[in-house]
Amino acid sequence: MRICAEEWRNYEQELEGWLVSVTCYCIGSSYITQVESSSSGALIARGIAATREDSERQALETAKERLLLTRRIELMVGG
Repeated sequence: MRICAEEWRNYEQELEGWLVSVTCYCIGSSYITQVESSSSGALIARGIAATREDSERQALETAKERLLLTRRIELMVGG
């Protein structure tokens, strides 16, 4: 049995000051959305739902909550 992702799409957007990559696709009757850090590729959140809109909403809400808790450290170069 072979499973193929359909209706695949990927885009970048800014979320709470962070540049993220959002990937959406459909497998069977489920839509899956993954939100990843554009700089490191680390998975921030995933949403799985019956519709693309619900899947994206779930993933983006979770990612937003997690990014709000993420501390940023400013680097100083040269003194």
